[in-house]
Amino acid sequence: MRGYRVSGQLLAFVGACLAVIIVPGPDLALLLRNAALAGRPAAIATATGIMTGNTILAAAAVAGLTALLQASGPLYNTIRLAGAAYLIYLGVRALIGLTRKAPARGAEEAPDRPNLPGRHAFRQGLLSNLLNPKVAAFYLALFPQFTLPGMPTLAQHTLLASLFCLLSLTWYVLLIAVLGQVQTWLQRRKVQRTITGASAAALITLGAGLAIQN
Repeated sequence: MRGYRVSGQLLAFVGACLAVIIVPGPDLALLLRNAALAGRPAAIATATGIMTGNTILAAAAVAGLTALLQASGPLYNTIRLAGAAYLIYLGVRALIGLTRKAPARGAEEAPDRPNLPGRHAFRQGLLSNLLNPKVAAFYLALFPQFTLPGMPTLAQHTLLASLFCLLSLTWYVLLIAVLGQVQTWLQRRKVQRTITGASAAALITLGAGLAIQN
């Protein structure tokens, strides 16, 4: 009976994680932008930064630091506003880049050379994840809803955090694999500009929404 309850809780947790991971947000918008801008290497570096942020926040949740973040209104709001400003900055910067790179006539299908160093893509992914307090709030709000009978609280949270990170990693590996299959299409200038413009608008919208939320 206990094994059945544990299996049920784990399945419910996996379902909740998949809903959070797959629903488009700042991380996905940034990943698509960088993939269109500088190809698969930038996408991998961005995903690595995102996963590093996920791992740090998961460890913080297990240690109970996210609870302190949620309890401290000024600190929470500072991180929220910093995250919002960073997302808007990335979006505006992408739009400015579009105006500076008007395609030459007859060159609509020519691919752009990568111009986003891996360390920059990694840093963008890391900061986008760490500066989004919704991720920390997710850990804080979700973990207490799932209990695994017979396991200490610390062990439960460690297992759930590890499972969330594993599911996130699987998602990004699959996503990058798909992007790799359409690499040639992504490097077309017209496609680049379309994806960059759409992801820039998404980043600005998400940043604005994060800034005005209560």
